Amino acid sequence: MIVSEFIYLCTIKLNAMGRNVEFNEDETVKKAMNVFWEKGYNGTSMQDLVDAMQINRSSLYNTIGDKQQLFLKCIDSYSDGILCETITKAKNEKSPLKALVRIINDAVDSTIHGDKGCLGTKTIFEMGAVDKTVCNALKKSNDTYLDIIIALIKDAMAANEIDADEDPEMIADYIMTSFTGWKQSFILHGNPIKIKKMSEYLIKNITHR
Repeated sequence: MIVSEFIYLCTIKLNAMGRNVEFNEDETVKKAMNVFWEKGYNGTSMQDLVDAMQINRSSLYNTIGDKQQLFLKCIDSYSDGILCETITKAKNEKSPLKALVRIINDAVDSTIHGDKGCLGTKTIFEMGAVDKTVCNALKKSNDTYLDIIIALIKDAMAANEIDADEDPEMIADYIMTSFTGWKQSFILHGNPIKIKKMSEYLIKNITHR
């Protein structure tokens, strides 16, 4: 059973996601998100967006705002989906370490089988260095995900599943940067065996006692 620190963090995050929106905004934003995901921010035109969302430009501007504001909503929607899925899966595992292993294995599956790649990673490389607002939104999402990983690591240490003398923040950074490295490697080499071997090495290293 995952201990209270992580359960509390999960509850706060899930409650924050439970918001009501008008005119099926979530569904409309997801349509726009798929366009940004496929074409990138700079490659997406306003006409692409209104066509995909099936609304006129005035409705878009009046309800959501301009292209950047819509993109930020897409980033929030994508990030919330990833975080909610991670929290739900982790809470169903029997121990903090099993939850961490589940997250790592899910990252492998996403890297190998994700047909469009990671929207967050794509956006970091396209927009992170040139748009501070977008960069801050991505950083906020990344920090929240990192907090979840850190909490799980601390819980695993308390359960004597990971060496308590290690630095939980460093391990969490190691895990997160590994995920990004796997995506880059798979784009370049398309070798699923290499990704699986790296994930096994990662799990071996964080659980070594």
